[in-house]
Amino acid sequence: MTAPGREIELKFLLDAADAPAVLEALSGGESETLHATYFDTGDRQLRRAGYGLRVRRSGRIRVQTLKSAAVADGGRDEWEWRVAADRPNAALLDQTPAALADGAALEPVFTVEVERLTRRLEHSGADIEASLDRGAISAGGVAAPVCELELELKSGAPAALFNLARELMATVPLRLSSISKAERGYRLAAGEAGGRPRYESPVLARDLTAGRAFQHLGAACLAHLAGNAESLVATPGPEGVHQMRIAVRRLRAALSTFKPATGGAEWRAARERLKWLAGELDDARNLDVFIAELWRPAARDHHDLPGMAAFGRALLSAQTRAYERAIAAVTSAAFRSLLLEIAAWLQVGGWTSDPAAAPVRDQPAAEFAADALQHRRGKILKGGKGLEKRDRETRHGLRIQAKVLRYAAEDLGSLFPAHPKRAARFVVALKAMQDALGQLNDLAFSGDLGRDIALAAGHPDAAYAAGRLTGETAGDEAALLKAARKAFDRFGEARPFW
Repeated sequence: MTAPGREIELKFLLDAADAPAVLEALSGGESETLHATYFDTGDRQLRRAGYGLRVRRSGRIRVQTLKSAAVADGGRDEWEWRVAADRPNAALLDQTPAALADGAALEPVFTVEVERLTRRLEHSGADIEASLDRGAISAGGVAAPVCELELELKSGAPAALFNLARELMATVPLRLSSISKAERGYRLAAGEAGGRPRYESPVLARDLTAGRAFQHLGAACLAHLAGNAESLVATPGPEGVHQMRIAVRRLRAALSTFKPATGGAEWRAARERLKWLAGELDDARNLDVFIAELWRPAARDHHDLPGMAAFGRALLSAQTRAYERAIAAVTSAAFRSLLLEIAAWLQVGGWTSDPAAAPVRDQPAAEFAADALQHRRGKILKGGKGLEKRDRETRHGLRIQAKVLRYAAEDLGSLFPAHPKRAARFVVALKAMQDALGQLNDLAFSGDLGRDIALAAGHPDAAYAAGRLTGETAGDEAALLKAARKAFDRFGEARPFW
């Protein structure tokens, strides 16, 4: 058995048509055919614990490998053993944190067969192994293609890994990905290959510093963003846009929460990149909501209203353009650069070594989190006073603050394990207030959106229908304000859990 090691790597997806350019860059490397079978228990104990177990065959050599999920720095723990058969030796897992429960039996789940071209590169004083894999993942008679490049740091500074990636991306449209072959195989086996990746807050150990906690959260948010970008391109639709927006918002919220530890020119650059992406997605999401919640119900109830058909055509035309804009954004060089540069900033940005940031960056994560949560809670309680008299912009700002605090409470809650029920109630109260304020914002926004779409269509009856449709909801404002006030009061009553 090898000693537990830590891989530090970057994984990129690429189109098969772009593989020749990578092959040229790796000319002189060694090629081999790899066949791997991944194993788990019937109830997927290993997957649920965040591990992947495989037996890989190359020629007559068989190696059993256990890998943990990737963490903030792109690394993960790994254990390897030489074995004699194509099935794993379950007893070896007893030497790792992934020991199986009594009586659990391993079974094959899926296979991966690839042609791997490997070359060792010296770059910026670092030793880096570059591997291009081309082949397929198979499960239950279904196959999915594999075409990906991995850059693994063998020795040297992690910054060299990102510098090499930048050079390669200048000629090949590489797309950063954190989805392992193991995860892709599990999804394929479960019939979830086309599903939308959902965000799960990572469990943060209490001995983490604030800086390391931010790296863990940032990596999880970035993985959610990259995964949903791939999903949106493959199968465009409202849920894909919605999940992309959630990913962007969560990452922006993490930047906002950890600004005291990470702020500076690079922080502002990351924020501007995310602001750009959010803007490219906004129209698609706003039209999705308008069509689903206002247009379709109205089209059923008022189908004979003059201009309804013309207004519907205008909405669908605008929605098509909005989706074209969203897809263009997530397939652009700017988006590929966004993923890589934010990943680099999380791992080797100036904030990670700046002495001036050390007092905040290196303090215990729980201490930082308690201060951050308390500060944001106080701002919301102060800003929500006299809610009924606040204008639209102020209420919208309060909603954004509630969303940032909710994400922070969800992401940092594991640092305060003593009060899980109190934390859950706190998040529920925040979400209720956020939703109530969101309904008020949607009510105000829908009138402007409907009018603008109808006027752009240049059809008088469409403008009439838009006015009638959005005007019918105007009377809801008083009721929504009352609900928002009630939700705000309940939030004020929710006890802090930190």
